[in-house]
Amino acid sequence: MNKKNPSNSIKETKFSHWFDRHYSRLYNYAFKVVKETDLSQELVQETFIKLWENFDDIKESERSIESFLITTLKNKIIDDYRKKKSREKHTNLYALHSSIETQIDKEWELVQRIEDIYTTLEQKTIDIFKLSRDKGFTYKEISKKKDISIKTVELHISKALTAFKKGLKDYF
Repeated sequence: MNKKNPSNSIKETKFSHWFDRHYSRLYNYAFKVVKETDLSQELVQETFIKLWENFDDIKESERSIESFLITTLKNKIIDDYRKKKSREKHTNLYALHSSIETQIDKEWELVQRIEDIYTTLEQKTIDIFKLSRDKGFTYKEISKKKDISIKTVELHISKALTAFKKGLKDYF
């Protein structure tokens, strides 16, 4: 047998009165701020749950109840906004981290591919190419340093460039 406590019945009646009286206004306020139907309903529902939990501690005057409801709803809206911003911040940081990680992986892969291409070239071609590209020597300076003709320098540079163009075609 389930008998209701008389004070609970009174509490339910009063609560129902406050709910009927203030729900629409609170919902409209929440919707105006958050612009989402489901979220507005959820925030107002949470506001009334908090009213129910604190009902015995609030003065029963119209002003006290209204003040409690409005303050609680505003706090719920602020909390929701902060949660969203925090989620956005973490999502953005994760996306940035992933992007940087992907970029590093691509650069590492490119460096590895360049190293692989170097292994396919003869040492003399590598030396001449590095003097040209890494050290910035002119063909004339390389020919003097290596004691070879400029045409030979051009031939080695051309071999290296052809190998790099062929080996890196998927990267550019």
